[in-house]
Amino acid sequence: SRLVARTSAVPSGLAYAPFAAQRCFSGVSKVAVLQDQQIPREDATKILESRGFNVAWSLQEPSDADAVVTVTSPITEEVLDRHPACKLVAVSFTGFNHVDLEACKKRGIAVVNVPAYSTDAVAELSVGLAIAVYREIPGGERTIRSGNWVHSTGGLELRNKVVGIVGLGDIGLRTAELFRAFQPRELLGWSRKEKPAFTAAPTLGHHVGLEELFERADIVSLHVALNAETQGFVGRSLLEKLRPEAVLINVARGGVIDQKAMADLLCQRRFRAGLDVFEKEPIPADDPILQVPAEQVVLTPHVAYKTVEALQRRMEITADNLRAFADGSAKNVVLTAP
Repeated sequence: SRLVARTSAVPSGLAYAPFAAQRCFSGVSKVAVLQDQQIPREDATKILESRGFNVAWSLQEPSDADAVVTVTSPITEEVLDRHPACKLVAVSFTGFNHVDLEACKKRGIAVVNVPAYSTDAVAELSVGLAIAVYREIPGGERTIRSGNWVHSTGGLELRNKVVGIVGLGDIGLRTAELFRAFQPRELLGWSRKEKPAFTAAPTLGHHVGLEELFERADIVSLHVALNAETQGFVGRSLLEKLRPEAVLINVARGGVIDQKAMADLLCQRRFRAGLDVFEKEPIPADDPILQVPAEQVVLTPHVAYKTVEALQRRMEITADNLRAFADGSAKNVVLTAP
């Protein structure tokens, strides 16, 4: 019979006692990995086996596995058909919009994810992109490689600037903490619900409305999840409130911004940006964002989450999610199986 999943918090530590490989709980003993986990395959296999699972790498092949593991590879009706014994989809990622939840629900399959593995990594890149834009780091390298030396009249400092954080979840709060270290004049924040941790020491931020944040901030950093409510959330009207000296940072999801409007305004030099995520990934060759002058934008290929430490942590938490489900105490649940 299928388990009824229950949610609980991710444990603070990542040390887990190994389980003997032959142990089997609740009918879950075999795991099919459907996508490369971005760490060495032998490391991923070892982590899963240490939790008591037999592991099969089934990138395209069918399996009789009790659970499947994916990162961003879509889980569709067709994929589920190849794994008819599946009781659980374990997403080794925070986002899960690539999983057909209706198909899983219809089949009685639970879905879990990894909500907090890359908090530091993403927050650090947000600050890094702001510095890269302010200090013209990519432009300076281009100048040197072209045989020149003097690049510009000078960059800008983070100190004494107004920083705005849009979305005050774990990553947004951590980003605010990091920016606080640079002694900004003010830290502004927007969230659907006010977060006491944002206004308390050491962050000492101030909640404001979204329009006010875009009007006042020198740096706007986006940290909202992509869903039906946030698709195109930052539209042209908000973008037009940014001043020419402002910098927009997006390490959330490309779809939360009207990318066509953003590209148009960047080409008009209405503001600058540091972007790690895009509406379509990889970016199509004819995407307008690639026509933006290089001095107006710094681009990175969706690497905010991608540090050695975060990817290892992600695999550990995924294995723990599988173990918890098998033991009848599921956590990090996106969809509960009936």
